[in-house]
Amino acid sequence: MPVAAANLALSRLRTDSYLSRGYWYDVKLLNEDCSVSKALTELGEMEGYGHAYIGPFNPTLCHAASLFAQHWEAGLASPGCLDADWLNLQPITSPAKVLITVLRFFRWAHVAVISAPTDLWESTGEEVASALRAMGLPIDPVVTMETKNNGGAREALNEIRQTNKAKVVIMCMSSILIGGEHQKELLLAALDMGMVADGYIFIPYDALLYAMPYQDIAFPLLTNNTQLRHAYSAVLTVTMASDESFYETFHQAQITREIRSAISATEVSPLFGTIFNMVYFVAKSVEERRQAGGGHWVTGSQLFNSEGGFDFKGFNQVKTHEKEHFY
Repeated sequence: MPVAAANLALSRLRTDSYLSRGYWYDVKLLNEDCSVSKALTELGEMEGYGHAYIGPFNPTLCHAASLFAQHWEAGLASPGCLDADWLNLQPITSPAKVLITVLRFFRWAHVAVISAPTDLWESTGEEVASALRAMGLPIDPVVTMETKNNGGAREALNEIRQTNKAKVVIMCMSSILIGGEHQKELLLAALDMGMVADGYIFIPYDALLYAMPYQDIAFPLLTNNTQLRHAYSAVLTVTMASDESFYETFHQAQITREIRSAISATEVSPLFGTIFNMVYFVAKSVEERRQAGGGHWVTGSQLFNSEGGFDFKGFNQVKTHEKEHFY
């Protein structure tokens, strides 16, 4: 529900006296195709739609998006950009920096990456591996779960096990807790192959992009499946900290009619909250640049110079300081 997330952020922006300084914000949703080649073609046709672009989410598109934004003299706030060399107003803490911090804390040097068999996740896996290698980590192997046969998960895991070094596996796929079937298949295969008992650690990449609910919540998928719960014990989830469960916050916004949809909160991806926060983050960056420039009009390209240093109320965070904290 990206449109609902953006519109909710807009409605709150328009009643925020701090941000009501002569600017009128509006958002247009531009679809990002899951096919990298098609998304790249469509990206080049997006000139003139806005002063700033939130996205892309696919890190493979970041280089092109950054070049396009500079040519268009527009701002770019992409959560998918993992390469610090490209101009980008990073709206969340870089997932690569979070991963490197966690890996160094536990002194895990050898890491593997496994991706779901889709264009989006395969390219994400390659970019994650490239970003971590640039930080000095030996990432090997980088594999994809093939779906040509039923043994795709086992074949990918067997390739990781044969390296005999990597004990940490970064999973580039949708989390099982929000309906990711590929991750379910992967974890059950790891359990069956004895990799859970052997101490392998599995880290879901997608949870770095949003606030996975973790306060006083039971996931029926795990509660009602002993085998899956056992497999999930090998998962280390690192996600954005939040003061209230995403599901509870979403439900409260439905009660107050800020969100006019009867859909169950558990059917909505927590990425909804990230989209809300990113729209607000860009608006706060505009105001920061306006004040720094003595009240002059702010262009999209000036957002890259934002120094941050501001707080705001996130979707389910009482106070968000520039970039998200992690739990």
